[in-house]
Amino acid sequence: MRPILFSLGPFHLYSFGLMVLIGLLISLRAMTARAAHDGFPKKEDAADLIFIIVLFGFIGARVFYVIENSAWYLEHPLSVFAIWEGGLIFYGGVAGALLALFIAMKLKKIPYLAGLDFLLPYVALTQAFGRIGCFLNGCCYGKACSFSWCMLFPEFDGPVHPTQLYEAAYAFLLFFLLTRLYDKKQFQGQVTVFYFMLYAAGRFTIEFFRAGHPFFLSFTFNQAFSGVLFLGAFSLFVFLRRRAFHGNA
Repeated sequence: MRPILFSLGPFHLYSFGLMVLIGLLISLRAMTARAAHDGFPKKEDAADLIFIIVLFGFIGARVFYVIENSAWYLEHPLSVFAIWEGGLIFYGGVAGALLALFIAMKLKKIPYLAGLDFLLPYVALTQAFGRIGCFLNGCCYGKACSFSWCMLFPEFDGPVHPTQLYEAAYAFLLFFLLTRLYDKKQFQGQVTVFYFMLYAAGRFTIEFFRAGHPFFLSFTFNQAFSGVLFLGAFSLFVFLRRRAFHGNA
């Protein structure tokens, strides 16, 4: 693992931050090209929205992680700001980004569901690079295993599942599927609900291979949250589809 790629005096290039930056730059390039081609949203709005996702997504993800590990951070308060060390919860990032996007799209007069349909495939793409960053950082690994592809991590004795790479591969697949769906969507919000349903299903499955503590029955907190998210997204899918094809009846 290479948490720090190289150092130059007091400057350190962290692998996690670099991979997130690469993912953002690729996503931004793809987004602005799509916006220029489709005429929606405006190119400058696309850049603003991805910046908002990143900023408030990181804030929300960090806040959730700090709350979950509050006992440790009460003893080490300055470590709250050490994001380069890892420590983000995806669902906290979702909450922060969705709230900030709702306000930003209202101000820019962009329909909320249409805007999310446009953005979320690129969120999946950025997630893929972020999980590669987790792998290089040596965090978020899985349970012990004996398969040939399992790997050694500094904090664990013996090989474990490289669950960061599992999720990275799944996020790349999700990006591909959602971009194809975006071209063929039948109603506003279809890409959005499929993103949340598919991500929740994938995360629920990957959690079986990750190290975690039971939260509800034998399921981890992320599995429980994924189940709730999937059901909520599916319910929204049924509602939006019915509204699109049957009006308000």
